Amino acid sequence: MTSELNDSYLGTKEYWDKIYKKELENYEACSDDVGEIWFGEHTELKIINWISDNLSQDTSIADIGTGNGHLLSELYEEGFTNLTGFDYAESSLELAKAVCKDKDIKFICQNLLEATIPMSVFDLCIDKGTYDAVSLSSTSSIDRQRYKESVKSLVKCNGKFLLASVNWTSDELIEFYSDCFQLDEVIPSKKFSFGGQIGQDVSILVFKPRINL
Repeated sequence: MTSELNDSYLGTKEYWDKIYKKELENYEACSDDVGEIWFGEHTELKIINWISDNLSQDTSIADIGTGNGHLLSELYEEGFTNLTGFDYAESSLELAKAVCKDKDIKFICQNLLEATIPMSVFDLCIDKGTYDAVSLSSTSSIDRQRYKESVKSLVKCNGKFLLASVNWTSDELIEFYSDCFQLDEVIPSKKFSFGGQIGQDVSILVFKPRINL
């Protein structure tokens, strides 16, 4: 059974509101400073390359916990035309809209743990760090389950869920999501060695919804 992580300030909305307010101030002072690219440019490029190689440009794509919107901005530059970013921090979406100015990208302020989730909307949902943040909340055992169910609702029955995590191993992610999703593909990332064990600095997995007959 997957254990819980210790809760952290990083698992609170207060933290993310504060972070993105500061990043918005920095961006307004210098438009070259778009803020933090979570998990680094290498991981983001891995995700973009996988999407470009496997999906058509009219694929409906949702970035859950979009942050500064940089991933969606880059996908737009690659020719993708049906892009939506979700975040529960208003300051995040202010920054994302500024970064993606003049680009046809939709942004929605919504907390997937609380809102009524539309059913089977997107061909692809992307999570680059959001599940990690949810896992750090003080009510993570409940929140992780709600989050999983919300993502399952958003993804079309023949769609995909692309998940990147630094807090959980691939095996832990596969186990936790197994009642709603099944593994479709592992996207290789940089490996490291510690204590005689080989691991990856970021686990990047592609899931497909599990169809209950």
